[in-house]
Amino acid sequence: MEECEAQGKHEAVLHRLRIPFVRRAKLECSGREEETFLLDIGLDGAFVEWNEALAAGQSVAIRFAWPGSEIPFQARCQVAWFHASGTPLVSKSLPSGAGLRFTDLSPFDRERLRSYLLDYCRQDPRVREFLRHWPEAERGDDPTAS
Repeated sequence: MEECEAQGKHEAVLHRLRIPFVRRAKLECSGREEETFLLDIGLDGAFVEWNEALAAGQSVAIRFAWPGSEIPFQARCQVAWFHASGTPLVSKSLPSGAGLRFTDLSPFDRERLRSYLLDYCRQDPRVREFLRHWPEAERGDDPTAS
């Protein structure tokens, strides 16, 4: 029983975790595909640089090269929140971009993402959660808000 509780706590932390993950990516949005940069990633979503405003709830797709693999990572996503350039943030500065929530991810991509996050955490036991803490008024559907 204790082992199950501990595993559940670890899983909850893993779902809140965001790690730096700077990669070129292709974002498909409104019928067109454009290059962008992915800045961070977690089990539930990612943050991408993007200049044009995206509406919360908008459907997009992302594709990018996976480290050490010829098979690209692909996911359908929903825009969870958008940060416009020059808009002040309480806890950090970010370029213009969107927080994406993964809505359709293959079991293969989910497992390699999970393994990558676990490997990242094992590199240094002092690794901290890379979270965005938004003011209550700005949280909305931000999947990274705690």
